[in-house]
Amino acid sequence: MAAQLGQNKYLAAGDGTVPAHAILTVETDGLDRLTARAGSAEVIVIDCSGSMNWPSTKIAAARRAAAAAVDVLRDGTRFALVEGTEHARVVYPPGGGMAVAGPDTRADAAHVAGGLVAIGGTAMAGWLSCALHLLSGQDAPIRHVLLLTDGRNEHDPPGRLESVLADCAAAFTCDARGIGDEWAATELREIAGRLHGVADAVEDDSDLEAEFRAMMTTAMAKALPDMRIRVSLREGGELRFLKQVFPTELDLTAEGVRTGELTWEFPTGAWGDEARDFHLCVATGPGGDPRGQDLQLALVTLVTGPAEGTGGAVEGIALPAPRPMLLHWTDDHALSTRIHPRVAHYGGYADLGRAVIAGCEAYERGAREAAEKEWGRAVRLAHELGDEKVLRRLGRLVHVTDPPRGAVRVRGDVSPGDLNAAWVTADHSTQWTAPSEPADARRVPAARSARRPAPTPDRRCPNCERLAAPADRHCAQCRYLFPRSPGTSDAPGPSVPPGVPDAPD
Repeated sequence: MAAQLGQNKYLAAGDGTVPAHAILTVETDGLDRLTARAGSAEVIVIDCSGSMNWPSTKIAAARRAAAAAVDVLRDGTRFALVEGTEHARVVYPPGGGMAVAGPDTRADAAHVAGGLVAIGGTAMAGWLSCALHLLSGQDAPIRHVLLLTDGRNEHDPPGRLESVLADCAAAFTCDARGIGDEWAATELREIAGRLHGVADAVEDDSDLEAEFRAMMTTAMAKALPDMRIRVSLREGGELRFLKQVFPTELDLTAEGVRTGELTWEFPTGAWGDEARDFHLCVATGPGGDPRGQDLQLALVTLVTGPAEGTGGAVEGIALPAPRPMLLHWTDDHALSTRIHPRVAHYGGYADLGRAVIAGCEAYERGAREAAEKEWGRAVRLAHELGDEKVLRRLGRLVHVTDPPRGAVRVRGDVSPGDLNAAWVTADHSTQWTAPSEPADARRVPAARSARRPAPTPDRRCPNCERLAAPADRHCAQCRYLFPRSPGTSDAPGPSVPPGVPDAPD
């Protein structure tokens, strides 16, 4: 595991409390070697309500997708296939409970998936409650649910979904996908947000099989049941929030467990080979601090193994050294008002998400002018961030005439499916990458040859087969973390000791 902390340490000296912001980047590599001993349990929930029959391509795609997900299950994985209607019914294994994945059970489950019938209603709280019942009886440390729906949660009583999500929050993670036009982005975002998963739209029925295969491949690559972020504050420090900001935004603040007077630990769920970014905000006042010196505001430590601050680590996992979050009181306005590029990047995504949501809410209540204004702002921000996925989905809601200015016109034929597809991406992000240096700056003095190296070819993701640029660290489709280039070190860099200026990030 490797960790970096990007921040502007300079804070304005004054009498009040000042917030400090930092982005923690965590990368894990080589965990695939540990998957053989990682116990996993999977529940696949397929919406079989009557609306899945219209058009019939939806239920046909769902059958193929369920079979594809089963096919990816690692031998020894506990699993179940659940038919979701106004009730939840375990259709495989036939006697209920959970089966053990192997050649025979995978073939049997795929056969059952091919016979799923769409008839009934939609009650997602019941589906999740069924998954909780199944998984609670398992001792597997990695527990995951894959959920597909094409409709709204119409057959649960008010408040039932929120109650069930509270029960499920510490029991398993859940990735949710919406298909068709009638599902609700707000419901899937709530489910995935509470259960540390990702919600998204499957824009074409024919893409569902590949999407399920990629999601289950990612789930099967999880090898570390949990990694916690420990934040230890200095006296007088106030922890404002900790949020995951890449690949999706998840507010972890309320999930923090206080393990000492000034120490909290935040669970982040199961990990495979991947990268995630977290936004930490800590506030403090100058008090009697000296000016012109680097001081430690907080210490950020990655923790595995026993919980509640008891330390320890999972065998075979090399953890990076703790990373100090620094502060440096200054009267220099130019220094204290700088925003670290990583912080600025995710601040832009927070603004983008708010604009997308505000536009969707305005459109739903019939306020087209307000929707046009917000979606125009979203287009401008997505253009600045270079997020092609969000731009493509917004392009189905508006005619874009000038992306840099956010000049748009609302389309007259916005479908509910396109609205949901844009709405559900409001908490998605891309990872910040440093701008490439000019060729002259990269040239090594006394290099033996000035010949330009051959261009590095694009690489193909082994999960979903999407092409990625040579410099990309992860697949934009399924978040697979590519191995580092040959010859580069996987070891974490040294921490920044007090008194040493920040290196350019």
